[in-house]
Amino acid sequence: MERDFTQQVVVKDLRQYSQVYLVPLADLHIGCRDVALDVVQGYLDWIKEHENAYTILNGDLMNCATKDSTPELYDDLVTPDHAYSQLKALLETIKSKILMITRGGHEEHIYRLSGHDYMAQLAYDLGDIPYKPDGGMVAMRLGSSTLNFDRPNKRNGGGTQVCVIYAVHGWGGARTIGAKANKVEELTKIAEADCYILSHDHTQVVHRLNVLAASMRTQYPFIKNKRRLLINTGGFIRYSGYIQRKGYIPQDLGTPRIRIEAKERYEGKCGEYYLDLHASI
Repeated sequence: MERDFTQQVVVKDLRQYSQVYLVPLADLHIGCRDVALDVVQGYLDWIKEHENAYTILNGDLMNCATKDSTPELYDDLVTPDHAYSQLKALLETIKSKILMITRGGHEEHIYRLSGHDYMAQLAYDLGDIPYKPDGGMVAMRLGSSTLNFDRPNKRNGGGTQVCVIYAVHGWGGARTIGAKANKVEELTKIAEADCYILSHDHTQVVHRLNVLAASMRTQYPFIKNKRRLLINTGGFIRYSGYIQRKGYIPQDLGTPRIRIEAKERYEGKCGEYYLDLHASI
């Protein structure tokens, strides 16, 4: 029987860096007449130009308009195959920096109609990138010479830190900022991670949901705050079409940029390594 790798964690060894950037990209809607290709290209260029920048592709990369879909077939005037070729060409320059690909509702619409999975094809064509259609988990190992590996009581693999990201494309409709933020907060109830990423709503939101955790790396354990970062990614369609007709609030184009850094606290003979998580819009 063939083994199912769907729930396997994607592990990326980035120990050459103590700091990385993660720029999740979703809701590009390539093929839509109103897609902001200049904004998309700007993010792709930034990722390409920064050695320690990576991305997760989190669904709805294509518009996939049909006669039965919300996106208008006669507005797009391109076939899904044409949109796929355009998307693949855009992503070729950063294919080595893509950690994982998921599937959005627009690609799933085509999959349900025809059985063809464009995101599975994209993952294969760009170099066998891990593909998790329903969402997945990425574990990034960070650590570099900036962390002190020579101290006598080094812990946690000599300073190596693991940052776990859980990403799902998203579901349903939400109009208010609070409703959109609440959806990503729901992910914290089903997965244990340092950073949660949700797309679909075309609205950039960044917030934290800290929890208390026991610090067990010292002789006398103490309670500390453990930061969990919650991210709603943005969109790349200019305000028009069904977005305008349905009265959705105009949003800034783009997506949050997440900074993940492995740091060290050291007091006396007790060293502690931890993750410093921040995001900007």
